Amino acid sequence: MALPEIETPLRPEPQRITLRAVGLGILASLMISGWITYSRTAANTSAVNITHLPVSCFVVVMLIFTTNLLIHARTKLHALSSSEILVILAMGLIAGMIPARGLTGIWLGLMAVPYYRSTPENGWIDFVQPHLPSFLYPTNEGKQTSLLYEGLPPGAEIPWNVWYFPLFWWLTFILAGFAICLCIVVIMRKQWVEHERLDYPLLAPILEVVDDVTDSSGNRKWPELFKGSLFWVGFGLAFGIIAWNMVAYFRPTWPRIHMSPNGGLFYFGRLFPPLLTHINTYTIGFGYFVKLEILFSIWFFHFLLMSQIALIRKTGFQLGRMHSSGGGWGDPLIQWQSLGALFVFVGWGLWAARHHLKEVFRKAFKNDPEVDDTREILSYRSAVIGLILGNLYVIGWLHQAGVDYRLMAITIPASIVIYLALARFVCESGTLYLGIPTSPLDAGFQILGVETLSAQTLTASSTSHATRWMYFMPALSQGAKAIDGIGGNRRKIFWVLLLGVLCALAINVVMVLYLGYSHGAFNFTEYPFTRYAPRLYDGIVTRIKSPEPASWERLLLFGFGGLLMALFTTLRYRLPWWPIHPVGFIVTTTSLLHEITAILIVWMFKAIVMRVGGVQMYRRFRPLFFGIIVGRATGVFVSFLVDLIWFPGGGHGVHGWA
Repeated sequence: MALPEIETPLRPEPQRITLRAVGLGILASLMISGWITYSRTAANTSAVNITHLPVSCFVVVMLIFTTNLLIHARTKLHALSSSEILVILAMGLIAGMIPARGLTGIWLGLMAVPYYRSTPENGWIDFVQPHLPSFLYPTNEGKQTSLLYEGLPPGAEIPWNVWYFPLFWWLTFILAGFAICLCIVVIMRKQWVEHERLDYPLLAPILEVVDDVTDSSGNRKWPELFKGSLFWVGFGLAFGIIAWNMVAYFRPTWPRIHMSPNGGLFYFGRLFPPLLTHINTYTIGFGYFVKLEILFSIWFFHFLLMSQIALIRKTGFQLGRMHSSGGGWGDPLIQWQSLGALFVFVGWGLWAARHHLKEVFRKAFKNDPEVDDTREILSYRSAVIGLILGNLYVIGWLHQAGVDYRLMAITIPASIVIYLALARFVCESGTLYLGIPTSPLDAGFQILGVETLSAQTLTASSTSHATRWMYFMPALSQGAKAIDGIGGNRRKIFWVLLLGVLCALAINVVMVLYLGYSHGAFNFTEYPFTRYAPRLYDGIVTRIKSPEPASWERLLLFGFGGLLMALFTTLRYRLPWWPIHPVGFIVTTTSLLHEITAILIVWMFKAIVMRVGGVQMYRRFRPLFFGIIVGRATGVFVSFLVDLIWFPGGGHGVHGWA
């Protein structure tokens, strides 16, 4: 049934940040962070923040948006303006990056596990514990961290006091990373949004529906993407799959619809890595809004690199022990080749932005009146100074924790470059499930050689860099695009975003500690908290016992990947007919590989649409794919509610890689 038009006359929209927008943004941040935390600790349901537009954020923002339209249609209350919705969206995007697989799932696990899981056999007592800085780890003299995993005995109180001091210092580290990311985003926003006009495919449908709420007469209406039979077809398809499978919660013999054919793996040959066959409707929905050349490039390079890996395995060529980090198939050649391409990609982007960057620094150091920075969250001077001070604090923090300056000289610049590239990939390619080729810390280890580093440096660097303090970059970059439509003084937005981050951090930390001490964190289902942290400490012991020398061969691969990237980039800019976007060469071997089948499906559909009907037909099918997005998100939310009511503590995962 089609939704009715809302004929209430529209009042002028405020172009400023209102208190109710801030209040609802804080509420959204708390809801998103709390939902993710509970879902991945006590409820054992879906992984609702493993994408760069978390389904938790999408659900909460769409609930606020649609509720706002419905209330305004039936009452005389003044509706939220588009600007207010965009503030809420920006705050929600950042809040979704914090819990579970974002920041704190790994960080809190690292703080608690080294005493609880230590045994004479695993070597943590001799090789790890002596090098843990006391100001960063809670004491376990009274079994306080052990009880976090085991649960408190009846009548015992949560030992909050042992957590205050280490939490404070870790939070300063995380907030310094937030400041660095925000300053970089401020510096690059105009280049990406106004000069290069990146597409921001993940935000495109949301920004359209938020903006499309008035007709030509100024009356409120339902956005076009929400209308028509195609929207409901897409909604029914995505929601129907989840709803059908929910019947099996109550009737185990009910046949399920499996979205990972052949067990999620398809092998072309003995030496080829498997093609992951997950058919993810969330990826398909957003994929329709991605440029056709990017979709093609992702799967093209994926199959090309699969062939390269098969050739490498055929020749038996290896570079020592396989990497344990990164998001690729485990071959160091591919990881470092992609890393070299990534650095060239960022270098090319900075070269293209050289005129803009000159203006930024002229404004920052000479206060050039011809350079306008009034539309930025921070002034360019504040952004440049904040970037410098933030890095100085991170250097001082890492040094106090025990990290060697030589290692910092590699890992800090590498972190900035890698996460700047990640943000650019998300904003340009619209890829939801996207990681990095290899970690900045692994780059430092391979360049310097583990054998040249002390046990103190190995321990401190492994734990501190596992906390992805630069992970705010993609969310902040998308948030900067979202608030680009807000008028008035944007300087206040900095404090609004900071407030949202603090609220999301606070509820996440409190919930994790409370649920851990109440039920036992050993029962948590979240991988970073329960399994990643023990593996990391095992890796530290292995590196201390068997340190490796520097791997200059990997630097050759780094250079080879950079040369290939320079070639692909040159071809793209020199040959107008060149069909391949170089970004696919880097991203396809990260965690995006889980979504290759879904990307191939949406590319085929969109290619046919563009070939048959052009842009007009493409626009006609947009409600179908927006309906798929909304249907998927609604299904995840409904499944979560069903689990809360009928299956507390024994939920069902309906949203992940498939």
